[in-house]
Amino acid sequence: MGRRTTLFIAPVMLFLSIVLTSAPAVAATPCESLAAALPPGTTGITTQSVPAGSFTPPGSTTPLTNLPAFCRVAATLTPTSTSLIGVEVWMPTTTWNGNFRGEGSGGSAGSFSFGPMATALRLGYATMSTDNGHKGSLWTFAAQPEKVNDFGYRAFHVSTLAAKSVIKAFYGNAQTYSYYVGCSQGGHHGLMEAQRYPEDFDGIIAGDPGHDWTHLMIAELWTGAVSHLKSAETDLPQKKLDLLTQNVLNTCGDPVNGPLGFLVEPRRCTFDPSQLQCHAGDADTCLTPAQIQAVKLIYQGPVNPRTGAQIYPGFVRGSENAWRQVLVGPRSGGVPIPGGSSFQFFINGIFNDANYNFLSFNYDDDALHTDTKPAGSGLNYSQVLNAMDPDLEVFKKRGGKLIMYHGYADPFVTPMSSIAYYNRVTGEMHPGLHKGNDGTNAAGLNRTVDFARLFMVPGMWHCGGGPGPSNFDVFTPLTQWVEHGVAPDRIIGTHAANATGQGGFTRPLCPFPQESVYNGDGNTTDAANFACKVVK
Repeated sequence: MGRRTTLFIAPVMLFLSIVLTSAPAVAATPCESLAAALPPGTTGITTQSVPAGSFTPPGSTTPLTNLPAFCRVAATLTPTSTSLIGVEVWMPTTTWNGNFRGEGSGGSAGSFSFGPMATALRLGYATMSTDNGHKGSLWTFAAQPEKVNDFGYRAFHVSTLAAKSVIKAFYGNAQTYSYYVGCSQGGHHGLMEAQRYPEDFDGIIAGDPGHDWTHLMIAELWTGAVSHLKSAETDLPQKKLDLLTQNVLNTCGDPVNGPLGFLVEPRRCTFDPSQLQCHAGDADTCLTPAQIQAVKLIYQGPVNPRTGAQIYPGFVRGSENAWRQVLVGPRSGGVPIPGGSSFQFFINGIFNDANYNFLSFNYDDDALHTDTKPAGSGLNYSQVLNAMDPDLEVFKKRGGKLIMYHGYADPFVTPMSSIAYYNRVTGEMHPGLHKGNDGTNAAGLNRTVDFARLFMVPGMWHCGGGPGPSNFDVFTPLTQWVEHGVAPDRIIGTHAANATGQGGFTRPLCPFPQESVYNGDGNTTDAANFACKVVK
């Protein structure tokens, strides 16, 4: 297959500068006659010509505005007898740029990404989103094992194939390039596509990917179980987390970035929270011994108590003041619950027990049970939900391009998981050098950077926000890479100024393992005065 192209927008705030130069599309098949282009067994088909202007998607009360005229195809796909995979395909009628873009989702979402679809439509793309085979975020869908497979990998793939079939029927020819955009669960599905279905997309953006899903769920539980779930004494209120981060910055920060509230490379920081131990009692200016132990265990991440093996990496220093985002508050009745998707995942997906005691979770036997619980099609949860295969050779050989990015202050999916996966990919690109590879092995890295690059974002929270340069455009760099062979050597990130015009700055985001280094001359708010280098 010849080399093809892929464009992606990261699901953080972006600065886009794209000019559409497309000719009006002439429909080969009228919109209302596209049902036949869908797979056999498809149900609930809607075909609708939508005029330019505003459109309110089903289930929403907020209209999407400034849309071009488009053909909407909505349907339910049934690749198995229990699958009910919702898909929406929107195709601009006169402004198509000849390309297709799939939109990822977040969390355990059983819902469509209508906002990103609207963005893609305005840019001229035929676009698709899926509900991942279920409605809502309750893991009760796991009672039907094939639906676990649908969520893990199948829904996006079959929806992509259906979208491409509809596109070809509507326009009379296939898309030139296929693109994927996703962060969080969307990043997870992006890596799943590259690993399982390398023919689906020509380019993929996978941001803050929750790709090691079963172990991420265990880590979300662990974070709560060693802190707010365990007891009032081990809880970590926001004031204590703010205190932690400030002391991390004071100890490990540098004169350029420390005052801005973030670390460029937090893995170099070895701050010991024991330095903040209260001399007596408790206060907002210190941590109790129980709180210090909780912090150390969150830094550590879950481990198997019998073997000592790491189940999932811990959070990095400098991210503490964002931890309350995953250390969520109590549910109805005042009972603390673990954060993220783990509450639903364990009570309905794993144990089927609404009154499950999370503190009883055994990080040996129960962790194994989580990984090996049967899903559909003779596979288990680990095989279905975890996108961990580092062998991307097929994706590479067909000309595919992958950009990963991850916020270093992410409080939901630790950035260490993306670094670990990328290092395994570079090791796979040079067989025999897997052990100890830190991403800087010349042979493995050189065979990786020509098709896959990881950009770490200092100070960014989960998929956006935070004190760092978290506003950036990964769409245009990938376009240049895939279409013109110009690989992204740096991506400019911005932190917006406040209402009074203070605090704004730009930084280069660098391909891992490089990092942004101040040249020593010029304004430190300007990315032009920073270089991307490997710091030993």
